[in-house]
Amino acid sequence: MICRHEEKVPIHCQKEMKYYQKGNFRKIDILRCEDCGEEIYMPMHCNVPMLYVDEDYYPVYELSENEKNEMRKIYGE
Repeated sequence: MICRHEEKVPIHCQKEMKYYQKGNFRKIDILRCEDCGEEIYMPMHCNVPMLYVDEDYYPVYELSENEKNEMRKIYGE
């Protein structure tokens, strides 16, 4: 979200992993293999979790410098 870097969704068991949220109160973004159940935390870039986007998702607006700085404070540099 900070620098707009893009990566392909990781492949596991020859399929793209799917996005899920785990937890009750404080949700954690994960990617899960639908075949075997292998889970990984959302990949990080610029020390911030990346945002999962699929073809049905609307683009995220451009963050202001203040919003970027706030994310850096939360996740560290």
